[in-house]
Amino acid sequence: MRSLVLGMQKRLETMKNSEQKAEDQLKESPEGRLRIYEINGFARYYHITTSKDKNGIYLKNDQLDLARSLAQKDYLARLLKSIRKEIKAIESFLSNYPEPSPEEVYSNLISSRKALVTPLLGDDEAYAKWWQSQPYAENPTFPEDKKFATKRGDLVRSKTEAMIADAYYEMGIPYKYDYPIEIGKGKYRYMDFVMLDVRTGRLIYHEHLGLMDDPSYLHKNMVKLDEYRRLGIFTGKNLILTMETEDHPLNMNLFRKNTAELFGKAPAGFPAQSAE
Repeated sequence: MRSLVLGMQKRLETMKNSEQKAEDQLKESPEGRLRIYEINGFARYYHITTSKDKNGIYLKNDQLDLARSLAQKDYLARLLKSIRKEIKAIESFLSNYPEPSPEEVYSNLISSRKALVTPLLGDDEAYAKWWQSQPYAENPTFPEDKKFATKRGDLVRSKTEAMIADAYYEMGIPYKYDYPIEIGKGKYRYMDFVMLDVRTGRLIYHEHLGLMDDPSYLHKNMVKLDEYRRLGIFTGKNLILTMETEDHPLNMNLFRKNTAELFGKAPAGFPAQSAE
């Protein structure tokens, strides 16, 4: 549940920054408020300057900037009200969140006591170990092609896949290789990698397209990617795509950097940054 608390703290920071921006903009807003009168789909704008004035002064076309400023002022006032309610709610949540968290009760036990206890709730690390330990049926076709060893002890089909697996391993990202995805009744595709984002508990998929200069290979994988999209697996959401050709291999330095950003990790081979 560390991810929940961290997410709430980040949201609180965002809300406080937005509160300050809204307050600063409100200070620059014109006096009064905007009244809008609509008839037959046409809007007329009126500037109300006193509490006794119910109608306001009609704003002509060359005064639309004033109308926009007044509309923005009203929006900011409503926004501030909502932001302040959320800030109050988040601060109340954080101040009342138990320490240790329910998940950490088990984590804080000494190892000899853990051995005697069956946890009802586990922490993120415990869940990651459980997920990693769950068996699955790898791709049964051409097992002899798996001849490149990874640092974790897996066998994969290419040098690049071995480097990708090693990057995940070094960054502490749980992964499974050659993972089955059911695309129809009894019909499976096998994803190169599926990773667990320990912070959120969601799965991230990774297809490496290593022969992009081969037209038949390219066509086959375009079909496969369409099948994944129908299952809700697509780039921009939960799918990483890496590609290479014979003349343009995958840039592993960039891959590590991008992966570290995506998973909130230190790039493989570099120490984690300490929070200030």
